[in-house]
Amino acid sequence: MVFVSVTDTQDLQNQSRITHEDAPYFLFGLVAASPAQAEANSWELGPLLGVNFDEAYLGSKNNELLIGGVSRVHLSSLPISLNPGLEFYPGVDNGSLFVLNFDVQYQLEAETVKPYVGAGISWARFAPDGGSSSSDIGLSLKGGLVFNTTSRTRPYGEAVLNFSDGTEGLIVRGGVLFAIGN
Repeated sequence: MVFVSVTDTQDLQNQSRITHEDAPYFLFGLVAASPAQAEANSWELGPLLGVNFDEAYLGSKNNELLIGGVSRVHLSSLPISLNPGLEFYPGVDNGSLFVLNFDVQYQLEAETVKPYVGAGISWARFAPDGGSSSSDIGLSLKGGLVFNTTSRTRPYGEAVLNFSDGTEGLIVRGGVLFAIGN
């Protein structure tokens, strides 16, 4: 038999609370876990690398490299993929910047490559050194190509137009997708 004191229970409750700052992490975890729960034909995971050409994103000058990861859940009944992702900007001089994305992609028909178009939403958090952090929600439109379509390892490239904080920014990124499902 295990006994738990009232103070232990209160400590556990305080540690398990989700604040508004934790909500995006929680949401991303749910979306990233969805391939195990979704009725999907297959899904893919992979790293990504890119450049954000928006010079004034959340007060930082991050016209530089971004790294991250992406998941694609292909719905079995539609030519649509759910596409959650995470990006981190390691070269931001005056702080840190990371972005959570959730896009929906529509697969177009082609023979040697798989083109796609999509739209989505993003949540960005910028934490300047020695200052208070800020966050922003943005909308995006994108298009891209997946190469080597018959393999379980597929490189891809895409261009994304991001609308946030009253500005538009062009993001170019690419990576490799590793097939996990069927």
